[in-house]
Amino acid sequence: MAKKKPFADFPQKEYEDRYRRAWKLMKKHGLDGLLVMSESNYRYFTGHRSQFWVSNARPYFAVIVPGRKPEVLVTVSEGEAFKYSSWLPPCRTWLGFADDAVPHLTDVFKDLGLKKARVGVDFGLEMRLGIPMTTFQKLQSLNKGIKFVDGSPLLWELRLIKTRGELDYIKKACYAAGDGIDAGWKYTRIGMPENKIRNYMAARMIDAGADKVGWLPLTSGPGNYRRFTMDPTDRKVKRGDIIWTDAGCSVNGYWSDFNRVAAVDTASPEQKSAYKVVYELTYEVLDSIRAGVRTKDVAKENTDAHKRRGISTPGNIPGRVGHGSGMDMTEPPSVAAFDSTVLEPGMVIHIEPKMIYDYGPFQLEEVVAVTKTGYELLSPGAPKSLPVTG
Repeated sequence: MAKKKPFADFPQKEYEDRYRRAWKLMKKHGLDGLLVMSESNYRYFTGHRSQFWVSNARPYFAVIVPGRKPEVLVTVSEGEAFKYSSWLPPCRTWLGFADDAVPHLTDVFKDLGLKKARVGVDFGLEMRLGIPMTTFQKLQSLNKGIKFVDGSPLLWELRLIKTRGELDYIKKACYAAGDGIDAGWKYTRIGMPENKIRNYMAARMIDAGADKVGWLPLTSGPGNYRRFTMDPTDRKVKRGDIIWTDAGCSVNGYWSDFNRVAAVDTASPEQKSAYKVVYELTYEVLDSIRAGVRTKDVAKENTDAHKRRGISTPGNIPGRVGHGSGMDMTEPPSVAAFDSTVLEPGMVIHIEPKMIYDYGPFQLEEVVAVTKTGYELLSPGAPKSLPVTG
């Protein structure tokens, strides 16, 4: 077995397995090749680790065709980072910005025999084109024999089932997030601003092993409970407030995503009761998860669990009660009436019923890996009773 590189996310065999599975799926999907340009798909195939995804000026490209490893094209400044983090042979480089890469990428297509071909690109479902549209149009103009099509069906089929190594990274990210949240509840006092609490949580997540914190909204207090995608403000928390937060941090490119709530200093009977109901709802829905079940049936269990309590299914989560995750914080499948995906071992599913009242938002998202007979909890399980800060 090949020795693992010091800066590689996975052993070489794991990447080789990904290439081989992609080759088989290309035949199934009628594709001659794949062109990936988004961070998660590119890193999935190459292992190349870089922080420069914060810039749109110099994109990265990987082209995959059956029978050979990906051919990679990056800007000159990324050459050394690629060398130290990727298992692949030395990559091609270019100097300049996005448009300057187009002739070099055209050469890659020619060298790989893709003069007349169907090439899947990662611009479909829950994906984004990794280059400016004008650059993509220039690429199409220089490669008129290539038909660029939506490659997301193949890519999601490939990425949907996680290996043990991928699941371990997600679990580590979740536990780092959980450590940060728990530390934040202990740290919080009446009169503290929301942004100070959030910043403390984020620092503790990094201390607990997260590489970065990319998603950490936090909201508190009556009148504010529906602004749950905003950055926290300088609002000072008050006695009896509910604080809601949602934690997305990553370990080696794999994300946590789960939310927790706590009462500031004291909790009312109504708040305790609402928390208990949502806790029970969440775990009743989780208990319907196992290999062979459709995601739409898991969503129906959420509706049925509400009806058993005489509660209308809340409309706070647009269109679904859960989703997948991995190298993206949200991924297919959707746990929703419109999604008939059959669960398989290794899929990651989030379940997150939510109810919002004037006295607080209540949501206890959990992250699980599907198993043959049920699920493995990847997130640190929510407390059974409503936490109180301090």
